[in-house]
Amino acid sequence: MFERRRAVLSAAGLGYLLSGFLLALTAGSVYFVTRENPYRLERDWEKLLNLRGQFVAVGVVAALVLFVVTVAGLLVGLAVAARAARLHPTSALLGGVFLAAAMLALVALGVWTGLVSTYAALQYRAVTDELHKHALLLEARLNEHAVMLGFWCFLVFAALGLYFLGRALRGERGGLPDVLKLAAALILLHLPTTIYLASESLLYDRYPRWLAATDQLLLWGGLAAAAYFCARWLRAVGRMLPR
Repeated sequence: MFERRRAVLSAAGLGYLLSGFLLALTAGSVYFVTRENPYRLERDWEKLLNLRGQFVAVGVVAALVLFVVTVAGLLVGLAVAARAARLHPTSALLGGVFLAAAMLALVALGVWTGLVSTYAALQYRAVTDELHKHALLLEARLNEHAVMLGFWCFLVFAALGLYFLGRALRGERGGLPDVLKLAAALILLHLPTTIYLASESLLYDRYPRWLAATDQLLLWGGLAAAAYFCARWLRAVGRMLPR
């Protein structure tokens, strides 16, 4: 698929778009964590379920956006892995497999939040049995942990995929291997940082906003940089291929 010039250049274009999306996500995440403490947000589950059931289209559109971003990330990752396989087949294969697993986790997350949770919210608005309503409220609370599990699976698989792609591309010019490995390290650093921020906030009522903002900046900024450098490398490779 990625043997032709047009396919590689198309993947490069998707990489540039993905990088821009991740930059916007970086700015939004940094702004949010500096304004709010995400670990102590008060959640009125009844109100949230009613709003989700009332604005079904918003949830569906969000799921579609996540799906489009996932497909773009998958195509860029597979394009890099396919071209890197000429240099180091084993590392490139592992990188492609782990990135595909990360994208699959995102797809599952989108289906869960956009369709399953929305259907549960519609049920909550429709039923009159209080016992059923209570069960749906409990399910909404558990959904929060399921979403967190899916997101962390995405991060772990993405870190492994980026690391192995960095290994496969070692020796390439332009700094792409180092950027990929750095992005993987920043993702792994996010996991203990999240635990530390949660413990400080929930147990000691302290919320170091500067650390939360720095963490979000490094996490999403690192992914944006990885997408940009992948796109630039794919563009350079694609321009050298025959028409």
